[in-house]
Amino acid sequence: MVGAALVLVLSAAPAAGAATCPTTVNDRAFAGAAQLRATMAKVTSFGQLRNAGSRSHNQELRWLDGRLKRIQGLRVRSDPYWVRSWQPTTHARKGPGMDLARAGELRLPKLGGSTTRIPVAGAVPYARPTNNRGSGGPLVYLPPGQQITAQNAAGKVVIRDFPQASIPAAGIQFLSLYITPDLATQTGAYARPYLAPLDQEMWNAGTAGAAGIVFDFDVPEKQVRGYWDPHNGTHYKVPGLFVGADQGAQLKALAAAGRSARVVVHARSKRAKTRNLIATLPGQSPQRIVLSTHTDGATWVQENGVAGVLALARYLAGLPKPCRPRTFQFEFGSGHLGFARDGTELYARRLDQQYDQGSVAFAFALEHMGTREILPVPDADGSGQHLAFTGRGEAYLFGAGDSDALRQAAVNATKARNLDHTAVLRGLGVPVAGQAPPICSMGGIGTAFQSHLIPTLAMISGPWSLWAPSFGPRAVDFNRMRSQLLAAGDAVLALQGFPSAQIAGDYPDYRAQRAAGAPTCSHELPPQ
Repeated sequence: MVGAALVLVLSAAPAAGAATCPTTVNDRAFAGAAQLRATMAKVTSFGQLRNAGSRSHNQELRWLDGRLKRIQGLRVRSDPYWVRSWQPTTHARKGPGMDLARAGELRLPKLGGSTTRIPVAGAVPYARPTNNRGSGGPLVYLPPGQQITAQNAAGKVVIRDFPQASIPAAGIQFLSLYITPDLATQTGAYARPYLAPLDQEMWNAGTAGAAGIVFDFDVPEKQVRGYWDPHNGTHYKVPGLFVGADQGAQLKALAAAGRSARVVVHARSKRAKTRNLIATLPGQSPQRIVLSTHTDGATWVQENGVAGVLALARYLAGLPKPCRPRTFQFEFGSGHLGFARDGTELYARRLDQQYDQGSVAFAFALEHMGTREILPVPDADGSGQHLAFTGRGEAYLFGAGDSDALRQAAVNATKARNLDHTAVLRGLGVPVAGQAPPICSMGGIGTAFQSHLIPTLAMISGPWSLWAPSFGPRAVDFNRMRSQLLAAGDAVLALQGFPSAQIAGDYPDYRAQRAAGAPTCSHELPPQ
């Protein structure tokens, strides 16, 4: 927990010449909720699915590049690199965002050579593309707990319940430096679909030689149309689909009756170029404070950090240079929807090499902001369940790494802006004794900085709407998003004049331990 001595540090006098500089963000000078929403409307107008290497994502990058260059004082550059992209090859009939949903088909052969189609929610991202005939075999249902093996799956179309995974509420409380009262009273497990081990399931099915795999959501198909996960970026050996609850029940009955099916995935894999955008705002010192997000997305939640970091860049650029003791660098990474080539990880590797020369103060990653809580609720007729908004904000993580200064700044900002359903955590994972650092994960792209031993702050959430585009702009409370951004800005302004050693906290010790051979975080990305 935060030491009492730190309170004295945080209340120290500002740097010379900075007495009139703001120590918190001026609400009236910051982007409003309507402006944040308009920015995200523009981002999603390029296509609901904006994955690296796609035309929609490249259009977004060109637009964002232009917007950054309009901000006075910003220097903008691109860091291009190559990815092995996976793109649906069908096109939406009713606007952007349904390409992935239309990329999958599930066909049932009938007598006489005809077929019937079962509605699907979409293709599994990075599933093996097929020809128009697809890949077929007998249907087999393998229930939870039963491993997918060559003996039970080879040559068959496997039906699999969407995997369930959760985090105990006690685990979140254990990691908390501060937790808002409205979140502290919640009990039970925190269960969200992004926690599901879909990557391992796809690996197992491919290794077993399955003809295909179908994941059965326990909610209606229309609510998960276009679902984008897993996002490891590994190109799998098996074609895969998602279906809703009704279709899943139908398929299980067909499997019990000995029927066969064919899985069709309309997609292509190719080498494509993408780029990170790096915008630099010079300050009194060349040492950088990094604000980071990523640009590729599949929903209004993924990635509304673009709107947030863009708003922070505009606000900070409006401050007089004497009120910027350090240089700000805004990193808009690419490749996170297939993070075998995650652009933020590539960028963080460079910061790791530069940190010991004193060129970096800390990094702050912002993602998935303003999200509204969505949970399964029973259908009125008792036949199943569907997803519905609860009226609360989605649980929000404000990660603060191994520095008392960072931790106190995060706690102070959370309290001052009266954030709701927020936990200020040391990280997301069980601390490992003797490891440098003890916790590697910050829950998202902040992990890239934390694991490379850059002092790290991170904001992130993981609602149902993270990968399910059907909720559209309703998934985001833009007033809540604005409050989170104001808190982020407050933390940055509170820290920007601090001496580097106070911001650094335990990180220099961890870097020395790593250099001496201590266990550290893995930087191995998933295979493409």
